[in-house]
Amino acid sequence: MSVDILMATYNGGRYLRNQLLSLQQQTYEDWTLWIRDDGSTDNSLNIVSKFAESDDRISIVKEQAGQRLGPGRNFLGLTRCSTSDYVIFCDQDDIWFEKKLESLIDFAEKNFDENIPSLVYCDAHGYSDAEGVITVNGIYRSHPRNLKEFLFLNGGYQGCSILFNKRLCTLAAEYRANYYYLHDDVISLLAHTFGHVYFLPKKLMLWRQHTSNVTGKIIDLRTYFRRVLNKNLYVLSVNHYKEKESFYLAYKDDLNDDCQQLFAAYLAFPQKAFLERILLIIRNGFSIGGNRLKLILKSILRRPIG
Repeated sequence: MSVDILMATYNGGRYLRNQLLSLQQQTYEDWTLWIRDDGSTDNSLNIVSKFAESDDRISIVKEQAGQRLGPGRNFLGLTRCSTSDYVIFCDQDDIWFEKKLESLIDFAEKNFDENIPSLVYCDAHGYSDAEGVITVNGIYRSHPRNLKEFLFLNGGYQGCSILFNKRLCTLAAEYRANYYYLHDDVISLLAHTFGHVYFLPKKLMLWRQHTSNVTGKIIDLRTYFRRVLNKNLYVLSVNHYKEKESFYLAYKDDLNDDCQQLFAAYLAFPQKAFLERILLIIRNGFSIGGNRLKLILKSILRRPIG
């Protein structure tokens, strides 16, 4: 089974060689890497061009290259390049362990139905760019099993940890919503709404942490609980709320009754009075990755949206 690897680059010259070398060392070799540069002003394009010259599995996408699309539009747009059975996003600054593709594809082959939009996400080690060591043994704390456990997450699964099938890739390539924040949000939302989501509990890469990270930073447990209890924060981020609102408006007619009800309740949450927000959570079975107490606690301590 073939797999398309989608990479958006922007001023990643410091990290690109190590990431590209880790792709070339994969035990699963039937892959094509599609790269589109987002207007880098460093040597990123020179690096990927040299790799492409020596490896015919690497292709540089010329369409819209250099237009500074931003990571969300760049990555999601690259789904239109894919023709393979499986697709995986690849950040420019991580390092993949050699069996990452093999492990994810093996899981997909055993568990996916090609007619159902499906994704599997793996775990990773947090890697400090400054110290050159592993600092966090695992990047996920929440594992939503369904839409009601997913909606109140302010984000999706990390794009670099996701492998998905052609059916889900087609939905992403034809995405209809007018607004979205990041590509991994879109893929995660589509999968939870229309398909299946799986977790493979293996740490298959180093997720590099540095000052220029775009899509997220790892926090330790002390910081995590401090943020949960922070009264100055919010339950829903404006960007992710707008993203799900736009999704609902674009796909409302495609949703079953249960999904329509969940989206309607979620979108009503910020407008409700305090006690109504708590009741809304309980009546609809909402939680954050299965942890309802965490969502209720955040709703008690924080403003609803910000």
